[in-house]
Amino acid sequence: MVFDVPELKKAVQELAFDVQHFRCYVQLYKKPKLRQVCPAAYQAVIYSLLLHLRVLLDFFYGPPKKDDCWVRHFSVLPEFSAAFPSKILSPAPHEARELSLTLHKRLAHLTATRWEKPPRSMDYYEQYFDGINTLIDQFTAALPTDNQNDFPGRSSKMGGESPTHHLDQTPNA
Repeated sequence: MVFDVPELKKAVQELAFDVQHFRCYVQLYKKPKLRQVCPAAYQAVIYSLLLHLRVLLDFFYGPPKKDDCWVRHFSVLPEFSAAFPSKILSPAPHEARELSLTLHKRLAHLTATRWEKPPRSMDYYEQYFDGINTLIDQFTAALPTDNQNDFPGRSSKMGGESPTHHLDQTPNA
C-alpha cells in the first residue's frame, strides 16, 4: 500500500498517540511505589506499555501487512529520506521482529505460546525501551517541520488530557 502526503500527516497524528502513551507508561512503570499502592494498576500499566511497544516495533521494523503504515512509507518525503537512517541497527531488526511476534502471541491472541513457553521478565522488554525512544526521536527530527508540530499529540485521541498530565500525581519512589 502507498500513502500520500495527507495520509502520512494523519498517520503521524495516530503515531503520536502511541508514542505519548508508550513514554507515559515507561515513566509509570519505573515508579516503584505504584506496584505497592495499586498492583492492579501496575499490571495494567505493564500491559499497556507492552501493547504500545508492539505497535512501535511494527511501525519501525515492518514489514507492513495490508493497510499497515510503517516508517519506510515516509520515504516519499524528501526531507525524511535524507534525515532518517536507511538501516535501523538498534534494536537489531531480527530481535525487534521476534519481540513483536512474542508480544503479538501473548497480548493479542490466545495462542499455545502462552502455556508452552514461559513468559519473559520485564527486564527482557525493558532493554528495548531506550532504543525505541531513540528511533522515535530520529523519526520526529526527520519529519518536515509542519509534521513535527503535529507529533507531540497534545491530547489523547481517546479524549481528555494526555496521560502524562497525571504523572506528578502518581506515587513516587
